[in-house]
Amino acid sequence: MHYFIDGYNLLFRMKKAKDDLASEREAFIHDLNQKISLVKIEVSLVFDAHFQIGDRTRSHFDALEILFTAEGETADDYILEEIQNSLSPQQETVVTSDKKLAWYARRCAAHTESVEDFMSWLNRAYKNKLRQIKKTKPLTAVIPPSPPAVTPSKIPSKDAPLEAYTDYYARIFEAEWQDIVQQEQTRKQEAKEAQKRKPRTPRRPPKDPFQKEDEPEAKAATQMERWLKAFEKRLSQED
Repeated sequence: MHYFIDGYNLLFRMKKAKDDLASEREAFIHDLNQKISLVKIEVSLVFDAHFQIGDRTRSHFDALEILFTAEGETADDYILEEIQNSLSPQQETVVTSDKKLAWYARRCAAHTESVEDFMSWLNRAYKNKLRQIKKTKPLTAVIPPSPPAVTPSKIPSKDAPLEAYTDYYARIFEAEWQDIVQQEQTRKQEAKEAQKRKPRTPRRPPKDPFQKEDEPEAKAATQMERWLKAFEKRLSQED
């Protein structure tokens, strides 16, 4: 849904101030842009030329499209022309409390909404979005500091008390123990990786239960035949 907002109609109804029109309009644009950026709706804010000199202008302020009509052209004329030229006027909503403009917009198949109803809805949607952002904001994980590395201190002097030697050797033992634990963890990790890389041994095909094995006598006879042939061959060579 796209919204055409009758800019000065909304500004005068919500702000109730006309002393410094430029500053009021700027503050109003900033506030409106902040809300529609978070709610994510398409809005064209139309100001008429009663307070503007020159031709039509079209610009953007972040997510907000800002339109100024040509000199002598009203915002009502501009909005109605845009709706009449729209390919889908049913997707257009005119935000105004001007009953005449609202009536013509509905005749063009567009939706209408009063300034008060639109701002009430926009403010609620904006606050709901802020609550959702606060709920879904990830909490910063508190990472406990790693324990300091245990390093043996310098060798106590000869005249140092017994407690100094006890502390010295305890530090050496702790440092060596940490090194052993680290090496063991590294070894296990390397073994796991090597096991993953090791090709699997193909399984032997199942043994056929009906396959007959050669009888010992048959094997022996065959071996004897080979010996006899070898012996006869050798005899013939000697002759």
